[in-house]
Amino acid sequence: MAKEKSEKKKKRWILWVLILLLVAISGGVVGTVVTPKIMSALNSKKTTTVKHHSKTVVSGKQQIVPVKKFVINLTNEDGSNNTRYAQITLSLLVANSEQKAKAKKNVAVIRDSVINVIRQKTASDILGSADSLAGLKNQLRDTINKSYGAKIVEDVFITDLVIQ
Repeated sequence: MAKEKSEKKKKRWILWVLILLLVAISGGVVGTVVTPKIMSALNSKKTTTVKHHSKTVVSGKQQIVPVKKFVINLTNEDGSNNTRYAQITLSLLVANSEQKAKAKKNVAVIRDSVINVIRQKTASDILGSADSLAGLKNQLRDTINKSYGAKIVEDVFITDLVIQ
């Protein structure tokens, strides 16, 4: 009788171990198979939102003029002694190849305009809100056009931005 109870306990213990092992394996398989599908679905939704963020499309005769990198001192916030810098690279959208040639010829005017706008900004002016960069791009476009004396730049693309 003692042997029968001992064998029943062994069988019960083995049964629980097998059930626990089955649950662990099932959880691992489900985690391995289902999690990547869920994550890819979530990432594709995020990517879709980001894709629709840009509104400018280059079309027809429009040309893009790359401008070399700028490293500019920013205005200190609240009079602090911490000097902050912005490293920024731009590309300008112009109407046609003729405007592109004019922009390349007058790159000093463009660089001066960009430096004068950005050196008056603080880091929070540039990165403060979702609309900060859009406002900066519009201000850069308007300042370049004003300095040039005619509408040469249709849009500004910020291709690289680092603030330290």
